[in-house]
Amino acid sequence: MSTDVSVVIVSYNVEDLLRKCLHSVLTKTRQSLTLEVFVVDNASADGTVAMLEKEFPQVKRIANTTNAGFPKGNNQAFERCEGEFIFMLNPDTELHDDAIGNLVDVMRERNDIALIGPKLLNTDGSLQHSFWRAWTVWWVFLDSFHLRKLTPKRFYSDKNRNEPFDADTVSGAAIFFRRAVMEKIGMLDEKLFWIEDADFCWRAVCAGLKLVYWPKIALTHHVGQSAKKSYVISLSNQIFNKIKYFRKHGSAFQTFLVKLISCVHVTYKLLIFGILAPFRPVFAAKARAYAYTWTRVFNPPDGIQ
Repeated sequence: MSTDVSVVIVSYNVEDLLRKCLHSVLTKTRQSLTLEVFVVDNASADGTVAMLEKEFPQVKRIANTTNAGFPKGNNQAFERCEGEFIFMLNPDTELHDDAIGNLVDVMRERNDIALIGPKLLNTDGSLQHSFWRAWTVWWVFLDSFHLRKLTPKRFYSDKNRNEPFDADTVSGAAIFFRRAVMEKIGMLDEKLFWIEDADFCWRAVCAGLKLVYWPKIALTHHVGQSAKKSYVISLSNQIFNKIKYFRKHGSAFQTFLVKLISCVHVTYKLLIFGILAPFRPVFAAKARAYAYTWTRVFNPPDGIQ
């Protein structure tokens, strides 16, 4: 029997959220579809692997002995996927209704669409911004200094967000795509982390593939839960990978500008959290993360750090 959809989930120390995610995938998908579900565990220390073996024996498990990162973890499963479609899904998501079946219906009705980003909702039910135009240096500057409100067009303010529209990139928390996409553009770039979804989507768009934000299909994304486990990983990679993104897709001058912006951004963050560090452990943790990042801004390392 052929497989309709391969669901790929990379998990790190979010056992309870992963349980809810898998339950929603397995109970809210129409029975007429054939699924294969992969969970790639990046060396969690919270009992995730034991939970999977006990509660979800039908799930295909890949247990890494070290934290391989999000892109490599996904690629490990992508290499084994047999589905006509692949659903790259975060472990801190929960599906609504028959989300997977509805995505399949759209893809089979619209042969022109190669990738879909469904609507993401925050835990409180509010809309989560999960669609963006491709990065520019100006947007890196505004993003770095908390001036996002000055860039409404980056978030498609000129579009009716209640209707589907073509997008440059959507959140890697939930991307549904034809397996054939990887035959044309390859898998996720393992040298990137925290921006691999933007890179994957932009490569697809540049290759002439149609990427659509589809708000009529929604799921909940309890955003940023894995990130809270390690600020050194999350904060540093948000900085490093903007630089590496422009090194890959932009000019040498654009890359230099992004490095300069990042250096200023990290410096002022380090000063702020260094001052606040004695008052709360979370501030001390962020200060350490920015200190680590500051020494590497002009020569960011490859892969997850």
